Amino acid sequence: MSIGNLAEFSIFWKGPRPAVCAHCNLAASATMASQFPLTPIAYSRVHLDPGEAVFVQVWQCSHCSKGTAFLVSYTESEAVTRDPAEVIPLWPVPLPRELDQTVPGEVRDRFAEGSLCENAGALRGAAAMYRACVEKLVEERGATGRHLYDKIENLRTSLGDDLVDALHEARMLGNDSVHDGLIYSVDEVADVAELIVEATEVLYVQPARRTAMQQARQQRRDASKAISTP
Repeated sequence: MSIGNLAEFSIFWKGPRPAVCAHCNLAASATMASQFPLTPIAYSRVHLDPGEAVFVQVWQCSHCSKGTAFLVSYTESEAVTRDPAEVIPLWPVPLPRELDQTVPGEVRDRFAEGSLCENAGALRGAAAMYRACVEKLVEERGATGRHLYDKIENLRTSLGDDLVDALHEARMLGNDSVHDGLIYSVDEVADVAELIVEATEVLYVQPARRTAMQQARQQRRDASKAISTP
């Protein structure tokens, strides 16, 4: 399909879509630069043929003007809502999410494995590993309790309501996915991953940064005293 025929496919998107660009890593808007249908080859522009329709779409970042390729699938009912059933990044290959090095290794390992599942579209696997990440995190913080719910609640006084609620989101995501077979959307799983990042930022990254700055100031004071002392 040529770029000149793209207007025919505007039914599938509402316009520029907000996204985090894989090139400049900014939450800039993006517009579709090209689209190629993989299956079915022929379909109506008003509604899709029965079953699934799959496209390769290239979206151009409004900030850096670079393109990102996605494999996008729709079902017949989704042609009306314009929301795709699945969007899989093709290029650039998405790197797994990583937690800061100040976070304990066993927590980072589980989070990284969850991110690999997330990138592969194994969303229930991602949910299970993000839950495992939270379980290891609260244990590392010294939480006690029979169940993960109790361990998270055990930290409410020291962590505050916002962080505890974020950890419960990851717990419920994993429970629903593993026990009930519920598949959350890509955005919903990504949101929980970001909540875990925010929690570790408060618990580990910010304290480590403050300690490093405090030590740097102390070293500056000590060096100044050493120079001024006869």
